[in-house]
This record gives sequence, C-alpha cells and structure tokens, in this order.
Amino acid sequence: MIITNREEEIDKAFGGFVRMNYEKASIITLAKACGVTKTGIVYYFPHKLDLFMAVADKYVLQMHEPENKFAAPADTLAEFIGQYVAGVAASMKRIVELIGDNNSPYDCSPNFYYFHFLSQVRMYYPGIRQKIERVYRHDYDLWAKVIQKAKDCGEIKSDTDVKKAAAMFRQMFFGLSYEQAFLNGLNVDELAENFHYIYLLLKA
Repeated sequence: MIITNREEEIDKAFGGFVRMNYEKASIITLAKACGVTKTGIVYYFPHKLDLFMAVADKYVLQMHEPENKFAAPADTLAEFIGQYVAGVAASMKRIVELIGDNNSPYDCSPNFYYFHFLSQVRMYYPGIRQKIERVYRHDYDLWAKVIQKAKDCGEIKSDTDVKKAAAMFRQMFFGLSYEQAFLNGLNVDELAENFHYIYLLLKA
C-alpha cells in the first residue's frame, strides 16, 4: 500500500518515534505505526533518517516557531501572556492527539514522551543545534520586543531589564514544562498563574 498523503504519514510516524528510541525504530516498525507497508514508507522517505527529520521539522522546528502559534503579537504584555499560553495549550493538544494519553505502559505523560523525542532529535538530526538555536532566538526576541513595548508605553516599570524579563518568562515555561513532564504533563493553568505573577512584579 502506498498512501497518497505525505503529511499524514509524518503525523503517524511522529507517534511511533516518540515512544521508542531512534535506533529501535525500524522502517518495518514505523510502517506498522503508519498503517502502511514498508513500500509505503520508502515511497516518500527512502531512509529512516529522512522520515525522522521530516517529523522533527514539523513537530519541533515548525511547531515552536512563534508565527505558527499566533498570527501577530498582542498589543500589551498582559494580552500577549494570554496569547502565548493559548498557543502552548494548542500545541499540547495536538501532541496529545497524535501520541495518545491512555496507552502508556510506563505511566508517562505525553509531555514526557515529547521530551524524549526532543533528546533523540538533538542526537540524530544533522545540524539541529543551529536550527533549534534559531527557533529559541525567535521566541526570545518576540518576548523582548513585547516587553520593550510594554516598558515604553508605561505598562510595566521603567527600570525593567528587558533581557532578564524575557528570560524569566521563557525559563518559567521551559522549567515548568520539563519538571511536570515527569508527572502528569504541563499544567497550562499553573503556567498562566506563574506568568501572571511575574507580570505583577513588573507592572507599573
């Protein structure tokens, strides 16, 4: 069977890669996860690494680009925080839909599997460090731009260190995401509360 939808194959392969190590994910195993034959996989992706990179491009690089989370930054920092949390929630929902949240033999959350996948991407995707650094930089620059605007218009304190404030928001997100991945997965309500607390510390 040769499926005609390349994106659907990438989506299904994502679910396969996140639950196993890259080394153990054979083409045959991935084909079963995608519901196709080996021929159906190699039709689009001659090598396992080709498929792995396509999955990483979509579910690491593209998913975390700010412009793929929201059309344009909100006018105020307070509004942007809500916008950012909504973008995180939407991304998590998509990941859970593809990974599933009721079929873990190890009592692991979908977020844990996703972090496991990220570590595999870092190890096996050629040149990924530079690409991830670019995505991180885009996200950081967006926070800094919104915070600078909030500072200039008097929404937050005039002595706010924009770079450190941007780092605080980003590290809160990444730290909480990583910590809670080992439990039940990221609680976006708690993330929103923590973001709001940081905002109150900065508010004019």
